[in-house]
Amino acid sequence: MRNGLKRLVYRRITSLKRRDAARRSAQRKREARGEGRQFLYFHRFGDPASVLMPGLVRALAERFDADVVCHLVGLPEAAVAPEPDQLDAFALADSARLAQRLGLDVPDLTNPPSADRIAAAEAAAAERLGAPDALERIAAIDTALWNGGDLPPGGGRAAAARQAGEALRDRLGHFQSATLWYEGEWYWAADRLHHLEARLICEAGDAGLTPQIPVLHESGRTGDCGGARLTFYPSLRSPYTYLAAERVFALARRWNVEVDIHFVLPMVMRSLPVPRRKGVYFLKDCAREAQRLGLPFGDISDPLGRPTERGLAVLHRAIGQGKGEAFLLSFLRGAWSEGIDGGSDRGLRIMAERAGLDRADVDAALADESWRAVAERHRTELAGLGLWGVPSYRAGDCAVWGQDRLWVVEDALQHMAEHST
Repeated sequence: MRNGLKRLVYRRITSLKRRDAARRSAQRKREARGEGRQFLYFHRFGDPASVLMPGLVRALAERFDADVVCHLVGLPEAAVAPEPDQLDAFALADSARLAQRLGLDVPDLTNPPSADRIAAAEAAAAERLGAPDALERIAAIDTALWNGGDLPPGGGRAAAARQAGEALRDRLGHFQSATLWYEGEWYWAADRLHHLEARLICEAGDAGLTPQIPVLHESGRTGDCGGARLTFYPSLRSPYTYLAAERVFALARRWNVEVDIHFVLPMVMRSLPVPRRKGVYFLKDCAREAQRLGLPFGDISDPLGRPTERGLAVLHRAIGQGKGEAFLLSFLRGAWSEGIDGGSDRGLRIMAERAGLDRADVDAALADESWRAVAERHRTELAGLGLWGVPSYRAGDCAVWGQDRLWVVEDALQHMAEHST
């Protein structure tokens, strides 16, 4: 697909105007039919992120008078969940941390249940999916599952229920568990439900309603880490890296740490697939996160392949000149909000020049292939931290992934500042 046409497609996918019009249309049609709100919730037993969802979903449903239809799903297919062992280990720690931050009362997530107990939990839940209180029953089964308690009796419907749930989820355009669908939009995991709450408040048209689900983000706290190091693992093809990058450097300045930019190749350029429905969800999610952060987003020139390789070559040189931050921010802004093609000479020069690099710097960078070995070294280093995706960060003993986990990095920096000598 030619770059111009791709840019139009991306604008369509990420358009908040189109999204809001679709919301209004769905609401009008539902009200014209005399129907109430309905959430579709997709749960996987054994998934720590799913454990956090039922209580929050139930609270939203009760507050906004919505019915909840529950579905079971199994493990995600390999194409949408690369590095499953690392993903599972990260999910355990991350879900426990997220539950604590959100103030949720959940079972102990440090000891994942066995496959046999997960199967028994599925069998028990499948018998109860049609009940009016199915969500509460799923929550109770999950608590018993993770706490080692007795599970209710089950039957032989689990496989069929799981297949039906997966087919519906896939048809509606998602790929994971701990997900909620409401009238055309997806909300994946507990830390995205604030977007649904904001939508429902707007839909209700009641100025007296206030949000109850906290938005987790870094604060404006400051401290002195004495010039310690914060390692930042970005990818030029990651829109989430774009959402994080300016905030990473601002956070570092507030806490007096030096940022080491350890760039890596995009997942798809490391033979890790990104299926279309996964990519579409990510773009839509980035659009609403960019809106929340006040960042421009959506005029995209996809830097897959040659643009990323050229950009990393220049980034490698820029880092050596002390201009890595400036070029990284320039490239990401150009690719994800300005439609600048880093694969063209003109586009790359624009990105470089506003970061303080001249044509001679760009030419020298493009003639130097040493960035490839550096990127591979960074990838190996990232894997050694138990991480695989970007953006990721390391601060002291803390290693974490996600543009929405900078509050974890901030907590780590505060700990470092308080214990520095």
